[in-house]
Amino acid sequence: MAQNICLAPVELPPARPTENASPIGESIEIQSRSLSGNAADGIQEFTGDVRIRYRDGLIAAERANRSEDESVIEVLGNVSLEGEGLFVYAESARFDQNTREMRFTDAGLDLPEAPARATAEQIVVSADGLISLTQIMFTTCPEDDVDWELLGRELQIDREAGFGRARGVRLKFKGVPILAAPYFSFPIDDTRKSGFLAPQIAERDRTGFDLTVPYYINLAPNYDLLLEPRYMEERGLQVRSTFRYMLPTSNGQLNFEQLPDDDRLNRSRHFVNLDHQSSFGERWQLETHIEDVSDAAYFEDLGDSLGVISQTHLDRFVDLGYYGARWSLVTRLQEYQTIDDQIAVTDRPYERRPQMVFQGRWGDRLVGFESTAEAVDFDRMVGVTGTRVHSTQELSLRFGRPGMYLTPAVGFVQTNYRIDAQLPGQDRSPSRGLPVTSLDAGLKFERTAGSSQSWIQTIEPRLLYVRIPYEDQSSLPVFDTILPDFNLVQLFSKHQFIGADRIADTNQVSVGLTTRLIQSASGRERVSATIGQTRYRSPRRVSLPNEPATNSRRSNYVAELDINLSQKWHLDVGYQWNGETEETERTETRFEFRPQDDRLFGVGYRHRKNVLEQGDLSMIWPVGDRWRLISQYSYSLLEKKPLERLVGLEYEACCWRLRLTSQRYIVRSTGATDESISIQLELKGLSRQSATPEELLGRGILGYRRIDADSN
Repeated sequence: MAQNICLAPVELPPARPTENASPIGESIEIQSRSLSGNAADGIQEFTGDVRIRYRDGLIAAERANRSEDESVIEVLGNVSLEGEGLFVYAESARFDQNTREMRFTDAGLDLPEAPARATAEQIVVSADGLISLTQIMFTTCPEDDVDWELLGRELQIDREAGFGRARGVRLKFKGVPILAAPYFSFPIDDTRKSGFLAPQIAERDRTGFDLTVPYYINLAPNYDLLLEPRYMEERGLQVRSTFRYMLPTSNGQLNFEQLPDDDRLNRSRHFVNLDHQSSFGERWQLETHIEDVSDAAYFEDLGDSLGVISQTHLDRFVDLGYYGARWSLVTRLQEYQTIDDQIAVTDRPYERRPQMVFQGRWGDRLVGFESTAEAVDFDRMVGVTGTRVHSTQELSLRFGRPGMYLTPAVGFVQTNYRIDAQLPGQDRSPSRGLPVTSLDAGLKFERTAGSSQSWIQTIEPRLLYVRIPYEDQSSLPVFDTILPDFNLVQLFSKHQFIGADRIADTNQVSVGLTTRLIQSASGRERVSATIGQTRYRSPRRVSLPNEPATNSRRSNYVAELDINLSQKWHLDVGYQWNGETEETERTETRFEFRPQDDRLFGVGYRHRKNVLEQGDLSMIWPVGDRWRLISQYSYSLLEKKPLERLVGLEYEACCWRLRLTSQRYIVRSTGATDESISIQLELKGLSRQSATPEELLGRGILGYRRIDADSN
């Protein structure tokens, strides 16, 4: 719940000098201007600025009467009780000394820290801090602008537990009844507790009228449950749930969605996701990730964003690993569920049943040795299957001084296969072994810059030489090897391919130059720029099946620029230029302007020659004192059509927030789109805001973060 306080706490005037004081027990003291007694009935009367102190509370009134046995005190005239985070006021009250219970009649209640307030026919404050009210009106709105109010027969507020329980409830917004319930619970602070989250109402092409009413259940300090009943006019009733748990040696999250009967398809649909981690002692770890969906169109039909529906595969794996001081051993079982029907069966990923990976690193300041070994059994319904055993051993020398390093290394890569079903006459046990030699060297120069020497500028050249001889690998299967996009990471990589099925022959020199501008006082890097290129001394001959070898003698020039001179704006540029064709191969640019925490303007541009050219605009900006505009727009310049559009308008009052969003995004590779309009009303202090609307607004906006108004 946002903490922008609109209800000012009431401050009591200081007590006047005490003329009469009467202590009661160890923790109660009555102060007043005068004290008189009635011998007939044994009642003592305190008058004039009466103050009753007990524990952390202070009761103030015009006068008070104490019974003969001193067990009951009647407090009269402008009565108020001020305690820690609590203020109660009334015309009369009754304090029971034995039970330490304070009973107010025709009273009001303020909880300044919440902030919240209430009025009631009777308010009872017990010794344990429990507050009980009858015939109540409860709200977090200021007294002169009550936009919403909760009316009820009874209300119980447990400040220690952080929630309220109401019975016989009627909820009004702007004077219009919007809810009636026999029982209702809600949070009164930021402590985790059970209660309703902000409901979401939408109208979507694929679901029709769409209503979600989440309910959070705080089962225990170490596990909880989020239930999200969702009614879709054209699909039916769906139940979504998220169960989180944290045990002494384990933690995880289970997401489950079930649509028992899709009214359009007349069948059941579901999605389940499990993430689990366990530790056994200091070295052993278990990690599990399992996803399953009932059909390929599930996310397209029932998803609510481009990010959700663009998935093509669901990953499933179980890892069991031992992590020592210098080495680790991990065993993995992995498979994928392909949910894009347009992906050919022969192009779908292999299952690993199992995969075992050993990694170790030993050495001292001068000598280093690294060892990696992998054994994996690849399985699939179609195509070549079999087992691959791959290992890399590398010995390096490390020469270094401040501002420089030189690392020569020699290694050997060995790969052996066992093919399950091979064509007659072909080798069922092909293998490959290749030496790898490399030399990695770098320098770092520094100098102070600026008129007041407030900056440090660095110049950091780097050189990597790699030589791997050629070996014909056309007879080897390809299980999981790809050719990645060229970037700064690949510029200083010894291997062209990712995966062990192909080891590219090369005789190359990669050269890069980085410069940084660092603020001396804070040590923060404000500017970073890198440029580099790889030169090949001989043609490369190894390639993936059905792809030609790359015969270019030099790579693209690759450059990156990151500028963050102030907290207000940031520029990030990535660029690749082909020196042979003298054309731009790839560009990625992102500019963000954030003059204050509650506003953001961003521009992005992405270009990849003959593949894509896209631009996007994003904005989070206040409009007036209470309105805020949130928008994002992506457009394909190559296809000349919009990809995604999101416009949100948000109004934030002192005690409530209203969001209206309109979204359009592509849901199928054919270009079909889905449009939705959603509305969400949050009554602060009554419903806790769900993460779903903020995720909806943030998915399409790079750099988006939740912004709450600090004051109004």
